[in-house]
Amino acid sequence: MHRVFKIRIMRDFDHLEERMRRLMDNVFDFQEAGVSFRPPVDFYETSQGLVLRMELAGVTKEDISLTLHGQELVIQGKRRPVHPEGVSRCLHHEINYGSFDRRFRIPVAIDPDGLQARYLDGILEVFLPRKAPASKRILVREVPES
Repeated sequence: MHRVFKIRIMRDFDHLEERMRRLMDNVFDFQEAGVSFRPPVDFYETSQGLVLRMELAGVTKEDISLTLHGQELVIQGKRRPVHPEGVSRCLHHEINYGSFDRRFRIPVAIDPDGLQARYLDGILEVFLPRKAPASKRILVREVPES
């Protein structure tokens, strides 16, 4: 009984922490100058590394920039408005246009040379492969007695 209760408390704390992190991201991201919207992201860990998927419908691949700074992945870009011809007034407007800037801390060692990105059907998918652990043979020396 106590074990189940502890697990539920930890799960609830994890959910609360994630909700607070999202709230703080929203508060601080929109204070940056020039940021118009925040595209939704899914970030996964696999046995091969990390996979990030970002929804960017209506953004051309030429308007997307990815940069890796140490352990931080920065994705920036711009969604440009496209209005149909002959529009006299807007009756309802929900699609956000303008610049976006998302930053992600990479929690594991990755191989920057193996990083790949593809953009298909409005979804940007970034593959960050794990860095192979370096192995080194260590020579054992005999220490003479003094």
